Amino acid sequence: MFVNLALPSHPGLKALLQSRNLIFMEERGTKYAIPYLSCPELNAHSIAVAKWEKEYTDPDWIKVCHERMKTHGVNPNAFNTRENAADIYFVADALGYEQFNFYGVSYGTLLGQYVIAQADKHKSQLRSVILDGVVRPDLDFNLASGHAISYALRNVFHACTQDQKCSRAYPNLERNFLALVDRLNQKPIDLALTIPSSQMMIASMLDGNTFVDGIMPYLLTTPHGGDLPKQIQAASQGDFAWIAKKLSEALENDNAKEMYHSVLCARTKSLQVTPDQVLPAPYPQLLPVGIRESQAVMKACHLLQIELKPPFVQQNSEIPTLIFNGAFDPVTPQPYGEAVAKNLKTAYVYTFPGVGHGALIVPANLPAAACSTQIAVNFLTNPNKEPDSSCLSQLRPVFSVE
Repeated sequence: MFVNLALPSHPGLKALLQSRNLIFMEERGTKYAIPYLSCPELNAHSIAVAKWEKEYTDPDWIKVCHERMKTHGVNPNAFNTRENAADIYFVADALGYEQFNFYGVSYGTLLGQYVIAQADKHKSQLRSVILDGVVRPDLDFNLASGHAISYALRNVFHACTQDQKCSRAYPNLERNFLALVDRLNQKPIDLALTIPSSQMMIASMLDGNTFVDGIMPYLLTTPHGGDLPKQIQAASQGDFAWIAKKLSEALENDNAKEMYHSVLCARTKSLQVTPDQVLPAPYPQLLPVGIRESQAVMKACHLLQIELKPPFVQQNSEIPTLIFNGAFDPVTPQPYGEAVAKNLKTAYVYTFPGVGHGALIVPANLPAAACSTQIAVNFLTNPNKEPDSSCLSQLRPVFSVE
C-alpha cells in the first residue's frame, strides 16, 4: 500500500501492517525529497501581515523564493500532479510490486485521482484507492474557501443544537458567531501575538477575516471542532487568548510553498466549475476569505509562469475506491467526495460525524479512529465488496461544555 506522509501517525497502522507492506512516499518537492521546494521567506511575510505592514496577497516573498530556486537550477515545470502520479508507479515498478493499493489524504486525494487516471499506462497494477478528505479536480478549492468553511460551520452549529448540553450552554451559536465576525470587521481589536522561534511579542489586530483564520485549526483537527462552540462563546465575552495562541503558531511553519504553487498553477485548465455550482451559498461574511486565498495563488501563478497541463480527465473508473469525508472538514467538505464518487464505477463513500480533515488520521483514543481503521481494513481485504460501516452509527460529535 502506497501512502503519503500523513499515515505514519495513523493509530491503526498496526492493523494495516498485519496484512500488507506500507510504502511511505514523499512527493517531489516536499520535505524529505531532493530538492525540497521550501520558502522560508513566507515566515517574514506572515509576520509582516500580522503587524498590518503588508497585504496578505503581496507576492514579494514568492518572487524572492522563486528567484532563489532558479539559482539552484530548480525547474518548477517538473513539479505537478501528473509527474507525481507517474512517480508512484515508478517506485512500485522499481520495488518489484506487481500490484499495489494507494492511500491519499488532502492533496494526496487529488494525486490519487491522477494515479487512477494513469492505471492503464504502467506495468504495476493499481488494485484499489482510499481517498481521505477529497479535493475536486475541477474546482479552485482556494476560491471555494468561504463556501467550504461555511459548510463545516453549519455542520458544527447544527450538531450543537442536536446535543442537549451544547445547545443549552451555547444557544444562538450561529447568530453569535456571525455577529462577532461583523463586529470585528467593523472595529478590529488589538491582539498581541508571539513569534514561536524567538518568543518575541508583536502587536497585531484581529478583524473578522483573521478570526476565521484562527478557528481553522479547530475545524481541521479532530476532535477540536467540538471545542469551537466554547471558544466562540469566550470570544463573544471578550476572551481572545485562545485565538492569539493559534494565530501565533501560524506565524512560522516549515512549508513546500514553491511546490504547492507549481502544482496548483499547472492544473489551472482543469478548473471548470465554480464554488456556487458545487456548494450551498456561504455566509456573506466568509466570502472575502475565498477571494483572498484565490488572489494570492493567482499572483503566484503570474510570477512563476508555470507550463499549463491539459484538463484532468477521469479514466479507469473501474478501480475500486473508498472515500472518507469529515463532517467538520473546512477544506474538503462532503460534497467534494460525493462528486468524485459519481465518476467512479465502484466507490464507497462515508462521512464521519465530528471529524475534521482526514478521517484515517484522527487520534487513537477516539471512536472515529477505530471505525475508520475497521472500514479501511475491511475494504482492503476485498475492494470489490462494500465494507462493513456499521460503526459509523455509533459516532457522535463531542462538545466541550463548561
